[in-house]
Amino acid sequence: MKAMNLQKYQVLADQAVFSGANFLLTLLIARYLDAAAFGVYSAYILMIYLAVSAIGAWSIQVFQVAPDMSSSRYISFVFWWQIILMMLVLTGASIFCSLFGIACAPALLVFAFGFVINDFGRKILLASSKTAAALWLDVITALCLVLAFFTFRSKALKDINTMLGYFAVAYAVSLFIIIFLLQPFFIKITSFKHYTTLHLQTGKWLFFTALSQWWAGNLFVVAAGIYLGTAALGALRLAQSLFGILNILLQSFENYVLPQTANRLHQNPAEGMRYLRSVNYKLVWIFLPLLILTFLFAKKILIIVGGNEYADYGYVVQGLCLLYVFILISQPIRFIFRALQFNNHFFYAYLLSLAFALASSHWLLSSFGLYGVIVGLTGSQVIVTAYWITILYFKNISVWKSFISY
Repeated sequence: MKAMNLQKYQVLADQAVFSGANFLLTLLIARYLDAAAFGVYSAYILMIYLAVSAIGAWSIQVFQVAPDMSSSRYISFVFWWQIILMMLVLTGASIFCSLFGIACAPALLVFAFGFVINDFGRKILLASSKTAAALWLDVITALCLVLAFFTFRSKALKDINTMLGYFAVAYAVSLFIIIFLLQPFFIKITSFKHYTTLHLQTGKWLFFTALSQWWAGNLFVVAAGIYLGTAALGALRLAQSLFGILNILLQSFENYVLPQTANRLHQNPAEGMRYLRSVNYKLVWIFLPLLILTFLFAKKILIIVGGNEYADYGYVVQGLCLLYVFILISQPIRFIFRALQFNNHFFYAYLLSLAFALASSHWLLSSFGLYGVIVGLTGSQVIVTAYWITILYFKNISVWKSFISY
């Protein structure tokens, strides 16, 4: 029991370090660069998150709910599988940019590789219950990234690609630590064949879900950069970054609670529901006060973190507070879906959300600007949640009754 409680605190501390470092780095960059340049940097990060989701669907997402995730052979497989997928994606991106004459600096590709492998490393350590190792990885990586930024800033440089090159060096340190911690050298051809088949069969729904989920969640953000310019995109991304503290809690669900919920639901559905109910109630009591305070002081908070250049965008923060209420409501439903591996319906939900985004984004942004972005993001979340509830109803799984009765 003590060991389990220690792991919970380590997971929370790890997520605090990871999200806190990203939050701090985002604020430092936003303060140092002008709004338009920060918008360009934000666009890069959005594309890299797409790569994280797409690649992760074939690798770490399958691993997180697998019954033999503690196997050294499986860990070795999924590490090298991740490397292969990343190299394929980066090679494809480089070829695409060359064919269409798009500038794609080598520093950006190396930075993207480092960003993705660091995200993978911490997730596989958490899923394997190596929470202390994950915490140390993120502490060292965070310190290296902050040091890299201040080194870049001390030279009075402003070029974004040069900054990404400094960050790539920090992620190289992270890669060496991940290899040391995982020791991914237990390689057996027959195991690779088995796990390759597993990941290809299971990952297809997760991959399409990842793409539809990313576009459903970010189509309005990408469209904001196209319709409203990089300065508006920078303001929107800065406002989204303010919710880093809340994302600590949500990511804790994703990286630790999901495997725990899956194990409990498969062994004892009643125990799984009790566990999910317990952690969700705790999340609500922490979440709501933070949302209320952020809503009330939105403009002041945005000025403090970004400067007077962002004074007119306080309403964006308030809109995101309302969006996170809907995200909070959907969390237990989301994790039941993931734990029970309703991967096809997970995909269909985000496909519906994406269809809504495609149909409404032009009208919402051209008519209402960033207000339209908030309405669109909220509408997409409502559609996803409504679809999940409908499917659970037809499968005779009543989330609300379960939460009350168990």
